[in-house]
Amino acid sequence: MKDNNKPKISVLISIFNEEKHLNDCIESVVNQEYNNIELIIIDDGSSDGSSEIISRYENIENIFCIYQENMGLVHSSNIALRLARGKYIMRLDADDYLVPKALQVMVSEIDRDAKTALIFPDYYLIDREGSVTGQIHRHNFQTDVDLLDQPAHGACTLIRKSILKSVGGYDQSFSIQDGYDLWLNIMDKYPVKNVNLPLFYYRQHDKSITN
Repeated sequence: MKDNNKPKISVLISIFNEEKHLNDCIESVVNQEYNNIELIIIDDGSSDGSSEIISRYENIENIFCIYQENMGLVHSSNIALRLARGKYIMRLDADDYLVPKALQVMVSEIDRDAKTALIFPDYYLIDREGSVTGQIHRHNFQTDVDLLDQPAHGACTLIRKSILKSVGGYDQSFSIQDGYDLWLNIMDKYPVKNVNLPLFYYRQHDKSITN
């Protein structure tokens, strides 16, 4: 990861008992082709081996590890938003992981238009063991979508930090955050874009947010 006083992208990973998948998640950020990033890892009161995995990254440049009592995903996201130094912020669930070119593709697209509030990609579906079970292909929001009733996935959406702050950050009246409230707050005020490429792996299991 690049040694930079002000990284362009801040990536948040909030963890609660995800030791099985956590290493793959963190390594997918560390090994991105785009390296002007910082990584904020929050252990949200895990009782398994997650904190031990996180501790391996404590002394790496531009990786910041936070340990706290359980406060929930939304509170953790707002903590990361306050700490983030990047121009853009992206949340990554601890059981998912990025393809190596994910951040490079998304930042290149969002940089094309200073008015764009957020950008989101297609993604692969994987099972608990990591086998690909399908692919979510979004409609092209620049050419095929008139009614913006298809929210971006909450995770792996690259958001302009200044706009996220202007709408009040993550709404703490929700116990989880999967993009719907941000979508409603942003999409009628600012342009949004999508990338019709699968850029992350979304793990479906009984504890996933969608379930």
